[in-house]
Amino acid sequence: MLKLMIVDDEQIILAGIRDMVEKENTAFTKIVTANDGIEALEKMDYFRPDLIITDIQMPEMDGLTLIREAQKKDVSHFIILSGYDEFKYAREGIRLQVKEYLLKPINQLELAELLKRMAIDIMEEKQATQLKTQEAGEPQGNSNENIRILIDYIKTNYMKDISLGDAASLLDQHPVYVGQIFKKETGNTFNFLLNEVRVEKAKQLLIGMKGMSLDKIAKHVGYENRRTFYKVFRKYTGQTPGDYREAFFVISVDGCISDPS
Repeated sequence: MLKLMIVDDEQIILAGIRDMVEKENTAFTKIVTANDGIEALEKMDYFRPDLIITDIQMPEMDGLTLIREAQKKDVSHFIILSGYDEFKYAREGIRLQVKEYLLKPINQLELAELLKRMAIDIMEEKQATQLKTQEAGEPQGNSNENIRILIDYIKTNYMKDISLGDAASLLDQHPVYVGQIFKKETGNTFNFLLNEVRVEKAKQLLIGMKGMSLDKIAKHVGYENRRTFYKVFRKYTGQTPGDYREAFFVISVDGCISDPS
């Protein structure tokens, strides 16, 4: 998950931008606001944003000064917000390597598309940094530990309605990024492993709990309906759950149950 800071001295605009962001499905799920540049810098002591949206014209400290100070704290992504359509602001923003510039009043669709674009850039940058670290031979313990956490999460919660998004929230990272790392490290997608675990648990119940109905087994391993359970089980085993159960057991003449193998 990515962190966003919004800075504007007009409370109505500040609240409006936050509301727009929260309504959109973007990677910026942690949001902090500030009424001016000084307050923004103070909050950066405990909240390090991946992106800052800042007004230019503010009392005490203007937006461009805030950007210069934030860059000293290793913040590198900014959106300049202003009601002044003047070249001098854009020119100064370009000098500070600010890539985006929005004019008031803000169009929600334009803002949403811009945030999605910047989220991709930020995550690609994070991934590139991580790959450089790995290529340099530095420890990869964090990555391996995260994969272990995700696999443990699946094995512990397979019976619930879980998703990659739920798992990613454990790591405080965006699902797209987590999915890429998971596939790279395990060779499979998160959903593939989740279904694999569910199918294996279903096999155990089909064999060990002969009196348990297929509907109950489906719900017990995390599927809301029999149709989905059948479809996934057949995809992974080549058999329906009922056929698997029947094929595993053979009723002998004297009523004993034995493995056909």
